[in-house]
Amino acid sequence: MTPIVIALGGNSLIRQNEIGRYEEQLKNVRNACKEIAKASRFFSLAITHGNGPQVGNLEIQMKKAKFIVPEMPLDVEGAMTQAQIGYMIQQSLHEFIPGRRIATVLTQTLVDEYDSAFKKPTKFIGPVYSKKEAQAMQKKGIKLVFQKNKGFRKVVPSPQPKKIIELETIKEMLKRKHIVICCGGGGIPVVKKDGKLAGVEAVIDKDSTSQLLANSINADMLVILTDVEFVKLNFATKHEKNLHKVKASLLGDYLKQGHFEEGSMKPKVNAVLNFLKSGGKKAIITSLNRLMPALNSKTGTIISH
Repeated sequence: MTPIVIALGGNSLIRQNEIGRYEEQLKNVRNACKEIAKASRFFSLAITHGNGPQVGNLEIQMKKAKFIVPEMPLDVEGAMTQAQIGYMIQQSLHEFIPGRRIATVLTQTLVDEYDSAFKKPTKFIGPVYSKKEAQAMQKKGIKLVFQKNKGFRKVVPSPQPKKIIELETIKEMLKRKHIVICCGGGGIPVVKKDGKLAGVEAVIDKDSTSQLLANSINADMLVILTDVEFVKLNFATKHEKNLHKVKASLLGDYLKQGHFEEGSMKPKVNAVLNFLKSGGKKAIITSLNRLMPALNSKTGTIISH
């Protein structure tokens, strides 16, 4: 079967007005897996996922309990949430497609230690702090930035993914018809020092890693599942327009015109354009509950050459 990559957004696992209770997340994961299980009849699947809300919650737990148990670094938090979400996806998929081989690969993603992102951290993570708390933390060398309408938050670098360390393992499992859950949260960011891998305090954009994975396994298609059915022009205005079938060149023009918001639709559009530019055949951006109709070209935003 043809391999495809399905990328689940972290926000699809914790919905609006939810606080991230285990029962809430498991229910959302099961809903996602019910749709993904249908796709598994027709495609070889590599499933990636976000972990932003989960890492954020873990950061809060770490801060609240730091006087009782030691805090873990951000790369370890990435590993912990990969395992958490992978476990829920595995268990849920087994419910809908019993007997299938399904496994989570704890994935490290190589980044360049000289990436300019390390000099200018921009990715907000974790809890909101008061001005007094922020001043105390900054004295300890912790980088905090004021986020509009929220407060002071920790910011970390978001370097570009260069290589998926466990790629050959993922390829082998796909070849053996496993459903593979991998590259959670963009992968655990690591650098190579003196021939050894070392984790770094950073967050990799999950859509960029999903694109890298899709091209690296020669996937025909990259499917990004988010909370809207279509990519939209003039979003949230009276001139809002859904994009259904669109050529990559035209979508690139819309990107240059500034139609897509940073931290929202823009990284997804960038990812699908880079996927097609690097040899992919087709990409889809749609909502979770419209996966099968989108795979049949009936809905969603479908991008091709």
